[in-house]
Amino acid sequence: MTSLEELWSAVQSAATLRQAHDALLEVVPSREATRVEWRDFHQRAAEVYRRVAETDRGRQREALFLAEQQREKAEKIAQALAADAGARRRRRIEPGGPEGTAESVARVPHRVGDPRYAVRLRDDAFTKAVRLAGFHSDYALAKAMGLNRSTVKRARDGELRPGARFISGALKALAPFEFEDLFEVETSE
Repeated sequence: MTSLEELWSAVQSAATLRQAHDALLEVVPSREATRVEWRDFHQRAAEVYRRVAETDRGRQREALFLAEQQREKAEKIAQALAADAGARRRRRIEPGGPEGTAESVARVPHRVGDPRYAVRLRDDAFTKAVRLAGFHSDYALAKAMGLNRSTVKRARDGELRPGARFISGALKALAPFEFEDLFEVETSE
């Protein structure tokens, strides 16, 4: 059995965005993983995507977007962990004291000067790629992507922005289509 650190060394050797996606799929924590494990995963994935942005110049914007997305997820989890620790300390000091609320950790502030990235699904191209790949339902597509059908449907309907798992699943299920064939990156300063 391959150890987790050996898998992470394979992730670190990824030189292209596609290699990074495939390697990161091998080290994604299980659903039962702790928040600390998820935070560490997102931090390491952000570093991988930042490094890939330097080597895979053709996919630089996508890699930077994914690095930012992973960094925000790690920060959100870190803030939730800190809020939980603070709530535990308050409960020991003041029994029955106020709990940390979800609102206090739900939004990670945007740092001034950092670009904001958003990925948008290219609806017509994505629909054509799905049809060409032979998927006749959202269920079949979701199964091939390793996602829930509702996630795929919401992304296709525009209710949900594609995240890293959606993007990597789409690239795997709809190969040989590339990122820029299926998605568009919008940047706002």
